[in-house]
Amino acid sequence: MGMKLIYKKSMALSLIRMGNDLEYTARNRENPKYQVYFFEHTEKLNNDIAILQEQLEKEREMNGTFKGRESRISN
Repeated sequence: MGMKLIYKKSMALSLIRMGNDLEYTARNRENPKYQVYFFEHTEKLNNDIAILQEQLEKEREMNGTFKGRESRISN
């Protein structure tokens, strides 16, 4: 299915904990001090990302810091 790039370290770690396989990492071309995390683009990965984004939005709403979706995810 291809690769899905995750730019947020905490999301990448959560996806790994949820059983998704990290294929490899690389330096972020826009900001070399950061890493980009590459996962195989699967239906499970899509579902897990949706779960994590919902959790993040709920936490922000509860804390009064909801600003919409800020996690950078790329196909």
